[in-house]
Amino acid sequence: MPSTNDKLDIKVLGTATSGHQMVVKQIRDYLTKANIPFTLQEVTDISLFIQQGLESIPSINVDGELIALKKNGSFNKSLRMALNSILKKKDYGDLEKFLVPIDFSDVSLNAFIYGHRLASQVGAITRALHVYFPTSNELTQSTVIDVDFGAIREGYLDELVTKVDQDWGSDLMKMGLIDKEFRTGFPGEEILDSVKEHGAELIVMGTTGDSSRIKKWFGSVSTKLINESPVPLLLVPEGASYKGVNNVMFAFDDIELDMAVVDQVIAFAGTFDCKIHLVHIQDDKDYDPGFYLQEQLRNKYDLDKVELVTLNNTDVVEALSDYAHKQSIDVIAMATQQRSFFNRVFHDSVTTRMSMHTDIPLLVLKGDA
Repeated sequence: MPSTNDKLDIKVLGTATSGHQMVVKQIRDYLTKANIPFTLQEVTDISLFIQQGLESIPSINVDGELIALKKNGSFNKSLRMALNSILKKKDYGDLEKFLVPIDFSDVSLNAFIYGHRLASQVGAITRALHVYFPTSNELTQSTVIDVDFGAIREGYLDELVTKVDQDWGSDLMKMGLIDKEFRTGFPGEEILDSVKEHGAELIVMGTTGDSSRIKKWFGSVSTKLINESPVPLLLVPEGASYKGVNNVMFAFDDIELDMAVVDQVIAFAGTFDCKIHLVHIQDDKDYDPGFYLQEQLRNKYDLDKVELVTLNNTDVVEALSDYAHKQSIDVIAMATQQRSFFNRVFHDSVTTRMSMHTDIPLLVLKGDA
């Protein structure tokens, strides 16, 4: 939480036009939502504008730094840029942040668009992160022809964010704000360091698209994040497109272990006010642990939006895939500490059949195990 003794000093310079009032309202709304302390003063004295040589009004002064609007683009777009600049001074305060690693592949760009739309729906910040890991060839070339490949990659990131963070017409905040971060090093390590330094409620990452289904779901970086990420990880397959979140399926296996993450499932589903499908796959028809889990949800979530399902099937993958498609599941959630269950689902012998639902994102949750 930001310090109450470290307030942003903001002045909005302009006349009492509708544009001026919109600037004031957007700044107040965003900083209040982010829980960032601030003072805001409206300056309407035209003589002061002339003295300061303002090119246009309204303009914004933040801690002595002047941010002009209507520059290099439309008013709405320049206001979005200004709001982003103001919030970034306090690392976006308490606003939720979705971290999306990007390597500029089609798969990662698809995950970026998916993550940005997801973040926009819940009012979160999308943080686009590119981790540059120089190849031996690039290291050699950079010394021979004096080319900074890292700077080139950072330029790609700037261009991408600028392109996606466009002017959305009269609806100024139809899409959420985008932050960008460029780091150099080992991708897995740098992604985790970014979470530690800046915070994130969710990592959204594209799967690799490799012909091997194991690699598709668990590339080296994905595997590291699954094992070490302190926050939930949403794996977005190559063919996934964002259509909202109306149905979440939580595939559970061990009540004691699954209870450690059930609050995370509720939090995710509650954000979208969607239905939770509690699905248990078993081959023993006399044992059904789901009623206990459902009872635990009674005081935590609307039971009208909880569906408890037990499927008797020795083929876990087939049962999950069939149910997911029949019920139009938008996100499949699983807990990583369900080691035997997790391994059964993603064992090499069944990866081909997993392709039946590769268009459904997988939310990987990790309890305190």
